[in-house]
Amino acid sequence: MGGSYGWIMIAELDLFVLYRWMLALICMVYAAVVTWRSLSHWLAYFHESRQSAVLGRYTIVLLLRTRWRRFVSEFVQITALLVALALLIYAHHGVRG
Repeated sequence: MGGSYGWIMIAELDLFVLYRWMLALICMVYAAVVTWRSLSHWLAYFHESRQSAVLGRYTIVLLLRTRWRRFVSEFVQITALLVALALLIYAHHGVRG
């Protein structure tokens, strides 16, 4: 094998790339935990009393009545921007070699 451990070559290990991946992983886990905690707190709030349960049902009705065409158009726009970003990153890696 000559110094290779799976997909990581010890001689080619770049600390900045490792730092970027670890930072991305930490940020992703943090965002997931914060989102989960916020969602669980809102659900607990909506089950506290009769008034908050009515408010919770009203919120669900509002979410269900969203305008799907507008939502889909926004989603398509976000997807197109992400594809453009991916192509830009791909082109950058092609130029860099």
